Amino acid sequence: MLLFPKKPKFLKSFSGKKGSRITNSKILNLRFGNVAIIANENGKITNFQLEALRRFLKKVFKKKAQLFFRFFPQLAITKKPNDIRQGRGKGNVKY
Repeated sequence: MLLFPKKPKFLKSFSGKKGSRITNSKILNLRFGNVAIIANENGKITNFQLEALRRFLKKVFKKKAQLFFRFFPQLAITKKPNDIRQGRGKGNVKY
């Protein structure tokens, strides 16, 4: 169950801004449950990392809690292979 959009509008997208959208993370409205995990730093999380986190939390909590993820990896990150010359277009989708 690796997360990736089934039919994206554009297969390869631009990287986007590197800043955070939420300026004050102390103010948080929980819609599901009453406990949340909040990131301390900005960054990108891949679909592989998200799946590993889901499996780990499922193993730890078992049937004691429900898990809700309210984010989805929508940006496709591309990477060109090593030892290739410039000018051959954008790289393949890495994750």
